[in-house]
Amino acid sequence: MKLYYSPGACSLASHIILNEINVDFDLVRVDLKTHTTEKGVDYYEINPKGYVPALEINPGLILTENVAVLPFLAQHDPKQDLIPPSGLGRAKVLEWLGYLNSELHDAYAVFFGPELSAEEKQRAYATIDKILKYTEKYLQESDYDYLVNDHFGPADAYLFVLTNWSSMIGHDLSAYKNINALREKVGSRQSVQIAMRDEGLIP
Repeated sequence: MKLYYSPGACSLASHIILNEINVDFDLVRVDLKTHTTEKGVDYYEINPKGYVPALEINPGLILTENVAVLPFLAQHDPKQDLIPPSGLGRAKVLEWLGYLNSELHDAYAVFFGPELSAEEKQRAYATIDKILKYTEKYLQESDYDYLVNDHFGPADAYLFVLTNWSSMIGHDLSAYKNINALREKVGSRQSVQIAMRDEGLIP
């Protein structure tokens, strides 16, 4: 498999899960400003949507969108226990991936477009905080160690990656005790450390 990524972007979640399932894969860096790969290939020829992640499963067979790529990768080796094979447990993983993708990802994304005014930034921070407060309350009331059950999974990787963006936009996460506890657990995983080093995010 081959993962098209941009350092620190949401494709980092797919990179993490690829490391978890311990398969051979190649990484291709994409410049999202020029939409070219590190070798100068027009990225639109690979993924007409123009953004990451894009997972090449076989030559010419491309899968996009984290809500599709992450479950696909997580189910690769059932022994890893990254995603329930069926039933309510799997549905809950998909529910979280959908929520993170449609709500939290979009809330952060406004900071990576045209520059915001001070007033627009405050409104955007408030939107992020509304979503994080829901997530914080859920984690506080949950009996699980992770978002869905007692096992790390793709939703945890996705939440970790998205909340990493707070440091890029001057957003304070200190009020979110349970989210930060989850972030610490996820961030200490070998799969995460390797992915972040490979993408140049940590030494």
